[in-house]
Amino acid sequence: MNAVAVSGTNTYTSDTFNAADFDNCGLEIVFTGTMVGTLEITASISNSNFIPLTFSPVLSQPTGSNLKYLVNLNQFPFPYYQVSYTNASGSGTLDVWSSGKDLN
Repeated sequence: MNAVAVSGTNTYTSDTFNAADFDNCGLEIVFTGTMVGTLEITASISNSNFIPLTFSPVLSQPTGSNLKYLVNLNQFPFPYYQVSYTNASGSGTLDVWSSGKDLN
């Protein structure tokens, strides 16, 4: 997701990231603007049923101001994942970058 314009109460979903050849994956997520909403990272084995992942501590959510953070998917066992953001109010831009690393 590269500078996706966010507004209204829409849901924005990234392309599917293929992590089949990686042991660890990472995401850089940047919210710019006044967005308030819910970010989810979903995963799938079948590449058709994407289910939200649970994080502890929970993922930071945008609350009306700029937000930047990294997400570590260490020893990630699923071959596919996506990033989904549902905007409740406000507007701005959303950027998501992904990388992967093979331990072999």
